[in-house]
Amino acid sequence: MTRELDIPEDIRDLVKGISEGLLQFVEQEVVPLEERDRDILGDERKLFDEHGYLVPRAQEARQQIRQRSAQAGYYAMYAPESVGGGGVPPRAMSLIQERYYRHIGPGRLYAGWARAFLTAPPIASFVDGPSQIFTFAPEEVRKEFLPALLRGEKTVCFALSEPDAGSDVWGLKTRAIRDGDEWVISGTKQWITNAPYADYAIVFAVTDEEMAAQHRGGITAFFVDTSSPGFQRQAVIRIMGHLGSDCGIISLDGVRVPHSRVMGEVNQGFQIAMLGISEGRVSIAASCVGLAEYALDRALAYAQERKAFGVPIAEHQAIQFMLADMAIDIFTSKYACLQTAALVEAAVKGQARIPVKEISIVKAYCVEACQRAFDAAIQIHGGVGLTDDLPLNEGWRIARTLRIPDGTSEIQRRTIARQMLRGDTAF
Repeated sequence: MTRELDIPEDIRDLVKGISEGLLQFVEQEVVPLEERDRDILGDERKLFDEHGYLVPRAQEARQQIRQRSAQAGYYAMYAPESVGGGGVPPRAMSLIQERYYRHIGPGRLYAGWARAFLTAPPIASFVDGPSQIFTFAPEEVRKEFLPALLRGEKTVCFALSEPDAGSDVWGLKTRAIRDGDEWVISGTKQWITNAPYADYAIVFAVTDEEMAAQHRGGITAFFVDTSSPGFQRQAVIRIMGHLGSDCGIISLDGVRVPHSRVMGEVNQGFQIAMLGISEGRVSIAASCVGLAEYALDRALAYAQERKAFGVPIAEHQAIQFMLADMAIDIFTSKYACLQTAALVEAAVKGQARIPVKEISIVKAYCVEACQRAFDAAIQIHGGVGLTDDLPLNEGWRIARTLRIPDGTSEIQRRTIARQMLRGDTAF
C-alpha cells in the first residue's frame, strides 16, 4: 500500500479488495485463455491477418474476458454509478491501475508476444466501454445500447481525432448537418482506438461553423451505430513495429443519426471530449507508474543475480545510480498522480476547480518517467534486455507510444504554461 498520503481507510480497503480480486481474476480467467491461445499470442503473424486486424479467435477471447470481467464486477468499475458502473473514485482508480500494471507488466507471455494482449480487456475505459462520458447519454442510448456495453458484449470507440486534427481539436473537418429529426454526418476519423472492432462510436463533428471558428463551441457528440449505412472501417494502423493494432481509420459518408442520439447538448461536444481525454490522461499516468515499478522490480532482481568482474552488477556504482534514478522518477510520479486524483475527486464533487494544469503535469511526467525506467532496465539487463525473451523492449515502446495519445507531451506543456500564465500558479 502507498505510504502515507491522507488516503481514507475506506479507499484503502476498496483498493485492497479490488486489486486482489482483479489479479485473482487474471490468474483464473485470463491465464487459461493465454495458455489455450499461446500459438497465436506468441506469433504476430498468426495473431493478425494480412490487413492488420486481429484474427477472429483473438477477438472472441477478448470478448469472453470482457464479459466474464463484467460478471465479476470489474469491467465497468470506473464508470459512474449513475450509468450503471461501479463508481470507483479517482484515487482508488489510480492505486488500482498502478498495482495492476505493476503485476502484469507490458506482457505476460514472452517470446515475441506484443502488449498485455488479454490483460487489457478486463477494465473498460472511455476509448472502448462505459465511462464518465455516458453521463451525457440521452435516454434512448442509456436504454437501448448502454446495457450491452456494461455487460462487455459490445464496445464503443471515441472518434475525435482526424488526419488534420489531432492536438488541434478546433481543426475538425467532419461535419454534421441537421435534416429534420436526423443529423447527416460526413468525414474521416484517424488514430481511433478500438475503431477496427467497435460496435458503436461516439463521433465528434462540427455543427456550427462560426462557433467552432471562434473556439466557442460548435462541436457536437453523436452516438453512432457502426453498422449504419455510410460508416466504414478503412484500415488498421500498424504501430511501432507491430503487424497490427487496436488503432484505426474510419469514414462516415452521409451517415444518418437520430437527433435522440446526441450526447449532451448540441454544439457543446467539446466539453464532453475534454472530459474523456482528461479521464484518459490520469488513467494513463497511473498505469505508467505501475509499469515503471515493474521495470524497477525486474532491474533490481537482475542486478543482484547477474555477475560481472566477480561481483553482482548491483555492487557497481553505475548500476546503483540507474536504480536510484528509477526510484526517484517512480516516487515523484506516484505521489503526483495520487495528488492529482484527489483534486479530480474534489472537482467531481463540486468542491474545487478542474485541475487542468495538474492533469497535464502527471500525464507528461509519468509517461516520460516510465520510458526512462524501461530504458534504464534495458541498459541494466544488457544484451538480454534487447531481446524478446523479456518484455522490456515492449514496455519501452508502450511508454513511447503513450507520449502521443490523449495529448502529446508538447501539448501538455503548452497547457501547463497557459494555465500558469492565467494565474494558476498553486502547487
